[in-house]
Amino acid sequence: MSVSPDLKACREAARAVRATPFWRQVRDTVRPPGVAIHRSRPPLGLLLYAAARDGRLVWRSADEFALLEPPIARGREWAGSDAGRTWSGRLDRWWDHLVFGVPPVLLLVLSVPTSFVPQVGKLLALLLVGVALLYISGQMTVGLIPRTLRRMRGTPDDSARGLHWTVVLAHLTDPAKADRLLRVALERSQQLTRANIRPDVAEGTHALMCLERAITTAEARKAVSVAPSATGSGPDRPGVYVVLDGGGFQPPDPGAHRPISFIPVLLAGTALVVGVVAQLTADAEAAACAAARDCAAHPATWIDAVTWLINRMFLDDAGLAPATRQARIFGWLMPPLALVVLLCLAVAGWRQASTFKKRQERTDIHLSTTINRRIRVLVLTVLDVERDAVISAVTAVNGRQPEPDTMNGYPVFRLGRLGDQDTEVLVAQSAQGTATPAAMTLTAERLIPVVNPDYVILAGICFGLWSRQWDGGKQEIGDVVVSEYVQNIDHQKVTDRGTIWRGERVQASTPLYLALKAATYGWTGRPVHFGTVLSGNTLVSSAKLRAKLRRQFPEASAGEMELTGVYVTTAGRRSGWIMVKGISDWGTGELTDDTRREASGAAAAFIVRALTFGALPVPSKS
Repeated sequence: MSVSPDLKACREAARAVRATPFWRQVRDTVRPPGVAIHRSRPPLGLLLYAAARDGRLVWRSADEFALLEPPIARGREWAGSDAGRTWSGRLDRWWDHLVFGVPPVLLLVLSVPTSFVPQVGKLLALLLVGVALLYISGQMTVGLIPRTLRRMRGTPDDSARGLHWTVVLAHLTDPAKADRLLRVALERSQQLTRANIRPDVAEGTHALMCLERAITTAEARKAVSVAPSATGSGPDRPGVYVVLDGGGFQPPDPGAHRPISFIPVLLAGTALVVGVVAQLTADAEAAACAAARDCAAHPATWIDAVTWLINRMFLDDAGLAPATRQARIFGWLMPPLALVVLLCLAVAGWRQASTFKKRQERTDIHLSTTINRRIRVLVLTVLDVERDAVISAVTAVNGRQPEPDTMNGYPVFRLGRLGDQDTEVLVAQSAQGTATPAAMTLTAERLIPVVNPDYVILAGICFGLWSRQWDGGKQEIGDVVVSEYVQNIDHQKVTDRGTIWRGERVQASTPLYLALKAATYGWTGRPVHFGTVLSGNTLVSSAKLRAKLRRQFPEASAGEMELTGVYVTTAGRRSGWIMVKGISDWGTGELTDDTRREASGAAAAFIVRALTFGALPVPSKS
């Protein structure tokens, strides 16, 4: 059971982490560099204690704990939550700015009363102001600019920290407990999200990122890499493990990531420096020119001093001449201060533009990948019972009610998405056969260009030709037939000596056929038969005609009336096609409503199985 450690335990844990071989990598992860020389987070012991107070420290013992960090993109919401408003949470977030701004502000504030000390007050105040200016200049020139130049040469991609909860420190001495620690950390991140951050669909599936460089030992890193609950995030983001609680993963929108800027703090600090220095300058100049009673050409008022100091930043005197050494020293310090501020603004602007550019690139890649990974399937049916069976089977899986729509004048049902491959399913209905305006050929011809499906599946009922009872085969009513080939039996030459069949025999789309083959693995529904399917406009309900077809096409497994129209329509297009139908009769007149429902339901169930199995290939969108 997880407990909350006290400050002493956190300090001991910090000492143990600092003794690990990967401490430098871990330090740069859990306490990354700040805006200048210092680190952006408190010392590790205090950081662990602060995280324990707001629930981000998953603590099982001093030898097994993990530190979580909320998504940077949701930082504002976290800061406004009950957990983020704690004093320790504020200390953690504002450490960077506190270390950067508090010392010079205190020195500047202290310089004001110091200047009124008799004899040495002015000199001490000048010294305090000079130290404050040197502190700011040193932080900027020694810290920010070199660090930015190093980043220009390339740094690890931390986009995972911007978009997900992230493990930024994981310490465990027993590698066998790695998977347990990750699962507990995932559960904690889910609890913190539910309690403190509103749900957002742009986040995608809740996931926890574990950075490899945040793990303190080689043994623990190896254990995490093979942990059942963790998986690599792909070659585009090495060294990052994704921790999920099962199911599929929908990536978040990288456009939600917002860069963090220190420009307002820099400008506010510069303004404060100029304001305090202007007061000291005005006091000294007013005292110097009081005897002559002529202060017009001197920066003897606060407004004149501010104007003079700002102009001194750009090597101009604004028509004013200082009379004191103290003011002249301040004037000499203004150009270097302005140069540092301009350099920092330029560097910050470059970093801001670079961040937005990278963010936009990630957004474009994400959207392109999402679109290209999306599979669209058009299921074509004829009878109401066939249509309803498909709708019921899909709705039972995704829980989404069908959305009626019209495309190119034809009614279509949008059924939503299925499976980890994000497969979109649409259902349309035609009249029987291929010879009338409402029949399959013209319906498919009008729908396919506007739906632009990756795959077209003809669903419904058919008559079987491998009956166990009549043909010595393996088929029963309700079994499923998948077309490996379609044989057109409409095109024929009839002579006194017999019939010559001239219809084409065409193979179904290979990727779709193989995906349906793969979907039979572990399938516990009705048996599935693959073979040649006869297709023609004749409704077969005759034992004599069936016997004739059996003699002429002994390899045929079933017969139906619309598949020829589907393959003719998809010819020359990028859409793959196949037929999945259930056996409702044997073509001898025994068709009933019950067998229609049984056959349609079996075919629809196997179609859903194939679309959710994960073997359906993603076709090229080009």
